[in-house]
Amino acid sequence: MKKFLLIGLAAILITACEKKTKQFTMSSSEIEEAKALINDYQKGDWESWATHYADTAKIYHNTWKNGASADETAQSLKAILSNLSSYHFEVDKDLPWYEMVTNDKGSTWVYFWGNWIGELAANNKKLEIPVHLAFKFEDGKITREEGFYNLSEFTAAMQQIEKENAMPADEKAMMDKINIFVSEFLNKKDASVLPDILADNYVKTVSDEKVASGSQGLVENMNPLFAGFPDFKITLLHKSSFWENNVVLHWQLTGTNTGEFNGIPATGKKVKVTGMSHIGFNKEGKVAMEDVYYDNLSLMTQIGQTLSTPSK
Repeated sequence: MKKFLLIGLAAILITACEKKTKQFTMSSSEIEEAKALINDYQKGDWESWATHYADTAKIYHNTWKNGASADETAQSLKAILSNLSSYHFEVDKDLPWYEMVTNDKGSTWVYFWGNWIGELAANNKKLEIPVHLAFKFEDGKITREEGFYNLSEFTAAMQQIEKENAMPADEKAMMDKINIFVSEFLNKKDASVLPDILADNYVKTVSDEKVASGSQGLVENMNPLFAGFPDFKITLLHKSSFWENNVVLHWQLTGTNTGEFNGIPATGKKVKVTGMSHIGFNKEGKVAMEDVYYDNLSLMTQIGQTLSTPSK
């Protein structure tokens, strides 16, 4: 009887071991399929990558809702990878790790753990992101994929690159260009400096009205002032950079009306007017926009012009 019990116990243990082998394994055709999928991803062979999925497959990355198709996921992954000069999963004695489990419902899942390494093309910054993927297999194809990985470091790096690309080289470079613009062009009437200062799409507005575009347009806009006030001078009272590539100027205009000004004969009167300018630089460090605000009525009054009462 004792021998019979021992034989029965051995049979139970063998059966249990066989059942466990069926539930968990690190070697199967499904695992080989998952390895081929990862390999296609690393090679960027998206046509081959898509063949590992069933036509109705749904893919959930960092979400439990709104599963995407294989094609939609490929487009999303390619958008991320377009910012990289290289990427791969680290290979060492423990990674990547694959295992297959058949659960109590009879569903077959292959689990993947890996350490993703990529290098940003813009600044050669190296990123490492742990990745966990789960693939549900039916008839040799992936019908559902769930993936979890933290993209916060990648997102922060891309935001920093965008910020740097949106700004000129540095604040000093912006101020140097403003100083040259004022001293050489405005005060010395030397338009030859403008190509190095103004962007091709430069636009100037005065009190929200567009008055010039491009360097030639700016020269034409300023010529009446230069002609009417030969000793025209702008003095910067204060300049300050504020958000990113923008500068605010507080300035003073002085001059003597010894020339014709917009059809008005010279009066010999001196003028002094203060105003504000908002200067915007592009990512190449050139002035792309200029918003000017000042009291034009004060200027005209100082040379003897008055407002007439409208006739009824």
